[in-house]
Amino acid sequence: MSLSIDLSGKVAIVTGAGRGIGRAIALLLAEAGADVVVASRTLSQVEETRNLILDKGRKSLAFAIDVTQKKSVIAMVEETVKNLGGVHILVNNAGIISRGPLLDCSEETWDSVMNINVKGIFLCTQAVGKYMIEQKYGKIVNITSTGGEMASPNNAVYHASKAAAILFTKAMALEWIRYNININAIGPGFVSTELLDSRTEKSKQQVMKAIPMRRFADPEEIAPLAVFLASDLSNYMVGEHVIIDGGLICT
Repeated sequence: MSLSIDLSGKVAIVTGAGRGIGRAIALLLAEAGADVVVASRTLSQVEETRNLILDKGRKSLAFAIDVTQKKSVIAMVEETVKNLGGVHILVNNAGIISRGPLLDCSEETWDSVMNINVKGIFLCTQAVGKYMIEQKYGKIVNITSTGGEMASPNNAVYHASKAAAILFTKAMALEWIRYNININAIGPGFVSTELLDSRTEKSKQQVMKAIPMRRFADPEEIAPLAVFLASDLSNYMVGEHVIIDGGLICT
């Protein structure tokens, strides 16, 4: 078996691809030969990602959608199949975080975090499912978090959403492996993205001290694992939650 990854002939959809981890994954999938559809809520960001993919010689479509809206998700998948000939890979990366004491958390905040972090994965997975089942092939990669396995104060809603995403991954992996569809998840630790930038400098320094590698990850360090899970090299992996966090969860 060759260790090189060639995704030529494959079509991928990546949500939350306007920046950060999602953009890094989309670009690396394109480098591996896939045509990549990119989606996010901000059109200008996702169009920039699309243009970078086109520069690599791959086909690409850009969608400004809300992954919590079923009609928009279905339309994106249908347009992907119509224009690119199918869908073989889905990376559910769209996600948000909301920190603060539980007593200060509004119902609207709970709904927003759960809708994007959990419902979005559900809707996108369901939308590609009928195509993947019909072709008896598919790779789905859900970007979760170490926060789905370890807790911290003032973060209950986020932790709940990521734990739900991990168990959804495992349950769907068992349900769909009979159709040759591999579903796995990646649990990044702290990554240098805009979400991390929202923390105070003092908070970031405290977090960094807890990481054995004493630094945050770059989005480009998460992307190779996603491409591996999207390739046939991961054919025997079913329902795994792969942590990549610089040793944080080991402490």
